[in-house]
Amino acid sequence: MTARTGRDGTTTWLFLLGAVLIAVLASLATFISIRAEQTFQDIVDERAMRRHAADLLSVLQDVEIGQRGFLITLDPSYLEPYEDALARVPVELEALAEDIPRVAGELDGELRALVGRRLEIAAETVAAARAGNAEAGRAIVAAGEGRATMDRIRAILSGMIEASDARNAAAIAAQHRLNVILQILSVAGGLAAIGVIGAAVLVLRRQIAALRRADEDMRRLNASLEERVQQRTIDLIAANQEVQRFAYIVTHDLRAPLVNIMGFTSELEAALKPLQAYVLADGAPVSESDIRDARTAAAEDLPEALEFIRSSTRKMDGLINAILKISRDGRRELRPVPVDLEDLIRQSLDSVQHQIAETGGEASMSVRAPGIVSDRLALEQALGNLFDNAVKYAKPGRPLRLSVRVTSEGPRMIAIEVEDNGRGIRAEDHDRVFDLFRRSGAQDKPGEGIGLAHVRTLMRNIGGEITLRSVEGQGATFTLHVPTDLRRVLDEVKA
Repeated sequence: MTARTGRDGTTTWLFLLGAVLIAVLASLATFISIRAEQTFQDIVDERAMRRHAADLLSVLQDVEIGQRGFLITLDPSYLEPYEDALARVPVELEALAEDIPRVAGELDGELRALVGRRLEIAAETVAAARAGNAEAGRAIVAAGEGRATMDRIRAILSGMIEASDARNAAAIAAQHRLNVILQILSVAGGLAAIGVIGAAVLVLRRQIAALRRADEDMRRLNASLEERVQQRTIDLIAANQEVQRFAYIVTHDLRAPLVNIMGFTSELEAALKPLQAYVLADGAPVSESDIRDARTAAAEDLPEALEFIRSSTRKMDGLINAILKISRDGRRELRPVPVDLEDLIRQSLDSVQHQIAETGGEASMSVRAPGIVSDRLALEQALGNLFDNAVKYAKPGRPLRLSVRVTSEGPRMIAIEVEDNGRGIRAEDHDRVFDLFRRSGAQDKPGEGIGLAHVRTLMRNIGGEITLRSVEGQGATFTLHVPTDLRRVLDEVKA
């Protein structure tokens, strides 16, 4: 009896110890699970705040891109994304404001004031452009207040995102420590706590998987945000540079003919005086000097002044038509269709084949890329301009060799290289030749300097770009970087 009682007592104590151990393990597991759930919820909250901050920054940049796009082109189609983004700013700001008091309450007032000021500046510039005073709007942009305000907004939101990342990292580290403790307790419990250990391991695995998903999501968000911010920054810089270049071109190239017209208008006034003295004499005697001056004015001064004025007006008309042509291409609705590149290039080469043959030269092509979906008219115009330039600027005395090569540039881009052995382009003019009304080298060929600017506009319209490699006297290679699927580009723009 005594031995049995001792065994029963031991068993009881063991059961009691096991029960206590299980209860302790269950309590600890429950405590750790609750803490893990709280930590996970903190991670979810931080991700939400981070997303709101990123979305607010993105929509503000959309406002800025729409505003500057409208100022550059005065194209009303830029106002639709601008106004859409404008309507989303208060929503994103209020969504972020719900989380700011928890981590950075002191920034709420400043951020609201900065956002309000940035929207006021955008509204002022757009209103000026709508009223027909685009230069006033561009002057506001050039003043730099909008950029400084946006930089401060970006600094605040980036600081919030970095702080959120740090808190997320700390929460993940705390969760890992809780998981380690739970594993130690599970092992120490032994066989008596197998059920508890199994439940704890199950919870642990769920939490680890959730943490991994959260970590992967955070990494994707980081990569996406950095890419979006970088692209938006590049777009803003390019838009600002386009505004400056366009303003210079308009003021410089259109002003020169006006100066000529004004100068020769004065010449007309001077030539008119001797004519008036002769014609309006009303029978009064006219001196030989007046007669000679009147004849000189009628025979030489007036025709010369009129011819110079007519030439200047033709020059202005050509410049204005060139600007309108590029503007129309920018507003044209793109039509993505399957394009057989080999067929397209062959047809474009056929249009200049007889001119190449006249120089004793030849043209060749090599297509090592599949067909694409793009705007056929844009590609035809771009290649046509490049082929015409190659023929126009062939080196005298040298048979023209024109080569077209098409290769893949990854899964989403192709490269169309147009190489010639013509005059080539000086290194200092490689960027300049793509500007409107800008030409390189000897000006012995007719033209307004819009061909390459037109090609660059066409490429950017379809989500591509044009680059140049050239050595003066040895030829030039223009490369069209073209997306393989224009539909995907248009979808991304709409998104």
